[in-house]
Amino acid sequence: MSGDKPLMAALRDASWFARPNVRTPKRWHVLDDAGKPACGLVTILDDPMPAERVPVDCRCQRSGCRQRWQ
Repeated sequence: MSGDKPLMAALRDASWFARPNVRTPKRWHVLDDAGKPACGLVTILDDPMPAERVPVDCRCQRSGCRQRWQ
């Protein structure tokens, strides 16, 4: 992201699944400059927050997100 903008992350919104808490693990995705997941996941995201506040074990480890976590 740009130097003056903080790195942001957001949770995936899986509310359309019948059992969203069972079917999808809760992982935070780093957002790119366009506000989309850096890993390329096609999804709807909930409200973003500063990435440094996301616990390590809740972070997406797909290529793209993994490289951006600080």
